[in-house]
Amino acid sequence: MNIRQLEAFCKVMETGSMSEAARALGVSQPAISKSIRLLEQALKLTLFKRSGDRLYPSMEAQRLYPGAHKIFEELENTVELSKKLRAAEVGTLKIAATYSVTAAYIPESIAAFHHHRPLADIQFMALPPRQIIELVAARELDAGFLYEPIADPKVRQIPLCDVDIICALPGQHHLNSKDVITGHDLARETLISFSEDAYAGGLLARQCASAAMPWKVSIAVNQTVVAMRMAAEGIGVAVIDSLGLNSDTSQITIKPFRPHTVLHVSAIVPSHRPVSRLCEEFISNLASVVGLRAEQSMGFHSLLGSH
Repeated sequence: MNIRQLEAFCKVMETGSMSEAARALGVSQPAISKSIRLLEQALKLTLFKRSGDRLYPSMEAQRLYPGAHKIFEELENTVELSKKLRAAEVGTLKIAATYSVTAAYIPESIAAFHHHRPLADIQFMALPPRQIIELVAARELDAGFLYEPIADPKVRQIPLCDVDIICALPGQHHLNSKDVITGHDLARETLISFSEDAYAGGLLARQCASAAMPWKVSIAVNQTVVAMRMAAEGIGVAVIDSLGLNSDTSQITIKPFRPHTVLHVSAIVPSHRPVSRLCEEFISNLASVVGLRAEQSMGFHSLLGSH
């Protein structure tokens, strides 16, 4: 049997007439008759008998109908679900981002995505970069968002933006009069930044070493927002990525930092699996947030035209 034959059978049972069933389904009566005949042949049962102008279901048809009706309802539900999946209306999206990327634009991106796809489920985690790469490579995540370089062939990168490393000074700091802050300026300061074990911290240390500038982190952090709060409290000077500039900066002064250091923010997806419609739409929403942020923030450069 197939779905059309099952549909015809259920409708004839409900209307008691081939012509009424045809009218309800918007097809011809011969089409209904053919479907019933083919179904009877497939099942090797007589489903309907005629007496004069009236059509009567057989005992077998009456026994079959409840189960057939339930099956047909499930088939209809499956068809509707497939339509929603094609339209990216339902499904589950599994994503993760590093802490800095999460604070910068994940909540706003999820809000925009959820507004358009309220039936879709989202599973989000803020994780260390290495764990994100491993989970995307293992196809346990649909996408990840980070600024670390990727060498795993199981992962494909989609460039989103470049972010400069900048300097956050306490409000009344003596370096506020300078246009640009260098590694030399911070030699005697309490320096708040990333540890050298982290990608951004290691990159900063190498850049300063190449420029023959001192670099000694006094307070190592793994979240940009935390470093900014410490600078605002006057604990020291923070050298951080510009992703955090969408949060409150009223108590700090932002200055460019030299040597010039850039982080490349990317979405990563499994390299040998098509990206789902839901995932494509989320990345598109996030890209829109990135584009808006690039217009508003210093040290934040959108790469939307490059992918």
